[in-house]
Amino acid sequence: RARPPKNQAAMQTLARRLPGMATSTCSALRSIATAAYLQSSAVDAGIQELAHKGYTIARLGAAASVRDMEVVAQKLMRIDGTGSGSYNGKGGVSRKTIDDTSFVDSAAGAPSELKIQFHNEMAYATDFPKYVTFAMVHQADLDGTTILADNVMVQSSMSEMLLNKFRMLGVQYIRHLHHESECDAPDYYMSWQGAFQTDSLEEAMKRGNNKDNFSMVEQCSDSRRLRHTLWCPVFHTHPEHGEVFFNSVLNRHGSWMDGHAHWTPVPNSERPYHCLWGDGTELSQDELTEIRRVYEDCTEYVRLNPGDVLVLDNLRVVHGRTPYSGKSRRLLGLLLSDMVPRAPCQPPDAYMKVLNAA
Repeated sequence: RARPPKNQAAMQTLARRLPGMATSTCSALRSIATAAYLQSSAVDAGIQELAHKGYTIARLGAAASVRDMEVVAQKLMRIDGTGSGSYNGKGGVSRKTIDDTSFVDSAAGAPSELKIQFHNEMAYATDFPKYVTFAMVHQADLDGTTILADNVMVQSSMSEMLLNKFRMLGVQYIRHLHHESECDAPDYYMSWQGAFQTDSLEEAMKRGNNKDNFSMVEQCSDSRRLRHTLWCPVFHTHPEHGEVFFNSVLNRHGSWMDGHAHWTPVPNSERPYHCLWGDGTELSQDELTEIRRVYEDCTEYVRLNPGDVLVLDNLRVVHGRTPYSGKSRRLLGLLLSDMVPRAPCQPPDAYMKVLNAA
């Protein structure tokens, strides 16, 4: 009869010798690692680091389960099991949950061969998460490095002329939505059913045409897609840092799909996402070059391994990732904290004129 293991090494040896007990033993190991983290000063230290530099990483080890990572994330974000925000219905795509937790699959909809450009999570919404957590479940074989940038630094490096233009005009975030039955079409990226969480086109149009949220939806000329346009400000008042650049400009500009096999020859205006100035004019090449240069200068590269839990101050730090490849599917969980409402704001007259005429 097997004796109870006295330490982790003994538990691992026992798991190898008795395959039938491997699952329960691994669960015990996970529980030990998570309990050790939660009972130490690591949580308080992580919360302090999060406040100081805008992010923190808890490295729980490859044996950690998704549930373990969820418990640690909730502690670091200072929420309970009912305090997390909801992604589906507000994000660009509908995401599936992972292992019966609140984590959703962050990879949904994003081509692995393209870099995910910097963005604050849900910067296009009327409310957005204070914190976001990423839990690495399976890392890619090649690359897939997480990239971060502190918008406090970004803003201090950007020209006052460009910042003032952002303040004056804000931006339009545009997306093209297909019927979900076209999911195999080469130009399909997301469905209006997923975007608006309804199977009724009439209801989708109703939800998308909302003047209070500066949102409008129209049928595209090809009669296949809906064009959804949102006006948004690109600043938010951070509780510690005051006015902070807060946006999804690079991640929503059509140029982020440059290099994609299907989308490269297609004009930016016809790609799944695009971003314009709030008055409907295109961002110039010089303006895009400055935004990209400033973010590149502020980039920090973070390699996440299985069991790593990355928590971000979403009101301050933007995130993205480098392209990745290989046979292993990269699986990164996304968890939102409590939501923060957008402050009252007003689009430029040019946008309001179009919105009122819609």
